[in-house]
Amino acid sequence: MTGPSTADPAAAEAVFAPAEQALVDALPAGDVVADIGPGSGTTTVRLAERANRVYAVDNDEAMLAMVRERAERAGFGDRVITLRHDLDDGPVPLPEPVSLIWSGACVHHALSWQDAVNGLAGLLAPGGVLALGEGGLPARCLPWDVGVGRPGLEARLDAAHNDWFLAWFESRPGVVRDGRGWPELLRSAGLGDVTSRSVLLDLPAPLSPPARQVALAELAARVGRARVFLTETDRDTWDALLDHTSSTWLGHRDDLALLTARTVHIGRKHG
Repeated sequence: MTGPSTADPAAAEAVFAPAEQALVDALPAGDVVADIGPGSGTTTVRLAERANRVYAVDNDEAMLAMVRERAERAGFGDRVITLRHDLDDGPVPLPEPVSLIWSGACVHHALSWQDAVNGLAGLLAPGGVLALGEGGLPARCLPWDVGVGRPGLEARLDAAHNDWFLAWFESRPGVVRDGRGWPELLRSAGLGDVTSRSVLLDLPAPLSPPARQVALAELAARVGRARVFLTETDRDTWDALLDHTSSTWLGHRDDLALLTARTVHIGRKHG
């Protein structure tokens, strides 16, 4: 899932993988599947363990190169086919119908969510499943009061990050606002048996070194994006907490945790 948005997506995916794999492993795979927005390929390889062909589709050639490299290392280079495509350019030009499409934290980047879902639904073979990994809950890493700045720091970061996302969303020419949830978008695309489910990723303190690094990187990425929407006091607090030379650096804390929820919305093509 491309939710993790740090400079090292492979490291982040490794930490978030248990939640995503719990969602993906419960889906029917079949012979031919597609991974839309594959990140560095963690889930692509997971799918390749169960399918004969996996189409990995992304608009970023650098990410597709990472997918190919990971697939080769895992011994599935002959099963993974990469394709560069942007969902805003229309339906993905796959050469054959697929039995499963997994798309993790990708479709919400499209200008029209309904058009993107319609295009993906049209790629399914009869009985095929479209699974959208969208939504869930933002991560919680910190105590309510970290002893620096005002308490409730992480909740205010969530609010500022939402303001950043709204500004980004509205700034794109041609963007379509849709007031429906993901299940309704799936139904409007003609899919049936629509369901949703969520899983928790619960990594309590103290975190392992890899998980600690990812948690810190994720916080830094969120602060970087939301910075303009934070108060000056909160910006100064985050600067101190994320500065590894500071006595208040979060990396020194033993109570850093990682708790989040991942959600998937699933629809099936009948006929």
